[in-house]
Amino acid sequence: MMVGSASALILAGGLAGSKRASAQQTLRVRRNIANMSLDDPDLVAFRTFVGEMRARDQSNAPSWIKFADIHGGSFNFKYCQHSNWYFLPWHRAYLDMYEQAVIELTGHTRFALPYWDWSTQQAYPPAFTDPMYQGMPNPLFSPFAGDDMRQERKPVPSLPAAETGVGKISGLLNATILENFAGGRPFDETVTPPQVQNNVSPVWLGRRGAVSELESGPHNYVHDEINGYMGFPAAARDPLFFLHHANIDRIWENWILQGHVNTTDPLWLDMVFPNHFLRMNGQTYSVRVDTVRRTADLGYKYDDSRAAAAPLRSLAQTGTDEIRFKALFNPAATTVVPRARTERIGSATPSRPLSIPLNVPSASASSGKRVFTVMRGTHVGSNLQCVRVFVNLPGAGPRTPTSDPHYVTAINFFANAAHQGHMDPGHCYSVELTNALKKLGQNGPPAPGSLTLQLVPIQRTGAPATDLAVGPEMIDVGLV
Repeated sequence: MMVGSASALILAGGLAGSKRASAQQTLRVRRNIANMSLDDPDLVAFRTFVGEMRARDQSNAPSWIKFADIHGGSFNFKYCQHSNWYFLPWHRAYLDMYEQAVIELTGHTRFALPYWDWSTQQAYPPAFTDPMYQGMPNPLFSPFAGDDMRQERKPVPSLPAAETGVGKISGLLNATILENFAGGRPFDETVTPPQVQNNVSPVWLGRRGAVSELESGPHNYVHDEINGYMGFPAAARDPLFFLHHANIDRIWENWILQGHVNTTDPLWLDMVFPNHFLRMNGQTYSVRVDTVRRTADLGYKYDDSRAAAAPLRSLAQTGTDEIRFKALFNPAATTVVPRARTERIGSATPSRPLSIPLNVPSASASSGKRVFTVMRGTHVGSNLQCVRVFVNLPGAGPRTPTSDPHYVTAINFFANAAHQGHMDPGHCYSVELTNALKKLGQNGPPAPGSLTLQLVPIQRTGAPATDLAVGPEMIDVGLV
C-alpha cells in the first residue's frame, strides 16, 4: 500500500472516515513561523524529532542523515526530482514523510510543519538561528554538533524583492498550466529526434524537462543564498529546508486556490516514485503522484488557505494550453506553436555578458500573445550564482539594476555542479518575456529582427574567479 493512499494516512493520523479531508476541522494546519512562539507545540515537536534523529546512529535507518540522504548527499542528488514536472509532487511527498515521522515519534497528532514565507519575512526564523535553546544545543541550528562544520549558513540572507518578493510570487501565480508553473515533462535527448515522455516508466524520473521560473527563481535563489548544506544536494540536513519547501508547497496550493488546475495527463498522475521514501520502522515505500496532488488528502492545509476560486479556464482551454506548451518545450521540431530557433550561441561570463539576436517566428492569426524563450543545453559554471536575463538592452552588465525595465528575471543555480552531472547534456530553462516586453511598450509578439536577449552571469560571493561561463546551445522563441 502506498503511503499516499487515503487509508494509509487515516491509520497513521488516527482519523476516522474514508478521507482525512472529510471535514475541514480535521485538517492539520501548516502555519507561518513568523506567528509562532519558540515554545509553540509544533516547534517543540519538530525540535524534539530533529534532536532525537540527530542523536541516533547515523549509519542505520532511520536517522537524520538517512532521511536527508533520500534527497541527496554531499555532491549528488539521489531521488529528489528537479527540473521537470515531478518537482512539486515529489517534494510534497518528501515533506509528508517527515510529518508522519514526527507524529509517530512525538505523539503530537496535530503536528504540521511550519513554513517560512521569505517573500514577507526576509530574516531567518529566530527558532533556527540560535545555536543554543534552553541551555542545550539547538537541534534546529545548522551546522549541528557532528555535522560538517564548514557548512555554515550565510549569516544574514539577502532576499531582494525582485527575486523572492510578493510581486515576484504574484507574477509566477499567473502561469496558466502546471507545465508552465512547475516544470515541463521530461524528454530524452540521447535519441534522434529527441523523445518527449510517453509512458510512466521510472526511467523518466530525473530526466530533465523545461525548468520553471518558480524553480529557477525563488526556489533556487533561497537555497543558494542560505548556502551551507542548503547550497548542496544534502540540503535536507539543514532543518530550515523543510520550512523553505513548505513555502514552495504553499505557493503551489495558492496557485490551485486561485483557480488553476493540475494537469489530468496520466503521464503525471500515474507516475510512481518507487521506494523513494522511508518509514520510521526502516521500511521503504512508494508514492503515486495522484495521491499527493491535493493537500487535504494528506491531512493538512495552510493557515492562509481560502475557498477555491472559480476555475480561470475551462478544461478545453487548459487542454489546448497543455498541447501548446508540450510543443513549445519539446526539443524536436514542431508546428503546433510558432517557434524559431537560434543556435551557436557562445558563452557568457561576468566580464563578457552576451547579447544574442534571436530568431523570432512569424505570428499568425492563431498565434498566442505570450512570448517565451526556452534555453536548451545550458551549461553552467560551478561558481556562478545566477544569470540575469534582459531583453533589448545590448549594454546590460553586472551593474545594470534589476529595476531596469529591460530586466526579465534571474535564473538561479542551486547545486549547479551536481545538477550538471545529473542532467547532462545541460539544463533547459523556460523564461517568459511577455511582461518585460509590455514594460517596453510592446503589447504583441515581437516582429522578426526586433528581439535581442542579454545573459549576464553573476559570480557567487566568495567563490573563486574560475568556472564562470554559462551558455545555451540553442534558444527557441515561441508564441503561446
